[in-house]
Amino acid sequence: MRYVIWPANLDAKKSRNEGRKIPKKFAVPGVRLSEIVEACRELKLNFEVENKKYPRCWWEEVGRVLIEKDKKRKIDVMIEISKKILEIRKRKSK
Repeated sequence: MRYVIWPANLDAKKSRNEGRKIPKKFAVPGVRLSEIVEACRELKLNFEVENKKYPRCWWEEVGRVLIEKDKKRKIDVMIEISKKILEIRKRKSK
């Protein structure tokens, strides 16, 4: 079993209706699939990338990440990933 994570799930610019799954205080503005992949690598998560279209924005080719389930809840994994993305952005901006 795997968790499916779309960029929209972590995007602070999206509303809950548009697909954001985590609280806005943890969300990342304008998150990209490449950032999610980099965060998953740094968190040492077992993941796979698929080139799919998000159903709510079927006209955009955004892709998704499939992460092997562990003992953590999906929302906790998504919050970890978004925190790591913010950390990576800070590191790169220096």
